[in-house]
Amino acid sequence: MKSFKYIFYILLIVLGISSCKSGDDMPEFPTKYARITQKIITVKTEIENKVTIFPVFDSEETAKGKFIWSVDKPELVRLEPHTDNSLTLVGLVPGQTTLKIESEDGKLKYFSTLNVLKAFPFKSPIFIDFGDILSAAPFNNFKVSDMKLDKLKDMEDAVSDYSISIDGVFGTFDRNFPNTLGFPSEVSDDLFFNDGKDVASSRLVLSLNKNLKYSFIFFSTINDINTQNEYRVKGKGEEVVTYLNTAYNTSNVAVVRDITPDDSERITITLCPGPENTHWAKFYCINAMIILPENYELPFPLTFE
Repeated sequence: MKSFKYIFYILLIVLGISSCKSGDDMPEFPTKYARITQKIITVKTEIENKVTIFPVFDSEETAKGKFIWSVDKPELVRLEPHTDNSLTLVGLVPGQTTLKIESEDGKLKYFSTLNVLKAFPFKSPIFIDFGDILSAAPFNNFKVSDMKLDKLKDMEDAVSDYSISIDGVFGTFDRNFPNTLGFPSEVSDDLFFNDGKDVASSRLVLSLNKNLKYSFIFFSTINDINTQNEYRVKGKGEEVVTYLNTAYNTSNVAVVRDITPDDSERITITLCPGPENTHWAKFYCINAMIILPENYELPFPLTFE
């Protein structure tokens, strides 16, 4: 019992001494720092995918100092430092390296992991056929039951990281209907559609590269009368609206140019009946879509080798 009391008194004395310590007696920690906010940074190859990094500092005074950026595998990425100590990264070769920011005197430094990914070089059109009848290459076949189609291929059979998905609902049916645009019969013979009286609108969502601009060609036809489509295309800027009369359409398309994806890398395409759609059920539909690179011209009628 005596030994227990002895230990208890010793603890009280130690605690008392600790509580009497002033703030000046506490251990000091470094107050200056330079940090990269992202632990893992990803940049894609191709100049249009360059990424700028803005470090954070403990004070304006520290931020005015000279800092040096470096990587341990310089063959993967080009570093373009700026006078405000920010850094632009241009991916060159896929791989992983370590990115470092360091003060000129070497006292402050910080590290992040840098991943360089190969970008899809969007140089050729992407063709999409909507419906259950399959078309041959270069078409990507999109069925309603799929709901989403990943890794879209371009006309040269290159596989992208782009995707298209349905946000809403579409029906589908097959009709034997010709076209004079050069599309295979499988393209004009099937489609996504809705009865506008029951489904006022439905959307297609594209996941693309937010650093590029895209143009779209829409082909829609239905063997019925008084039908018209409205296409609302929305990326980073204002929504662009265009129309197409689809009743027994064999030769006309709707075109929207130079749309930049939003910050989430998305472009949404809303389909609905146009203002001149007087059909009793207000049918609207889509048979095919072509995604074009910026400044790419595609002559009609199309030819496929």
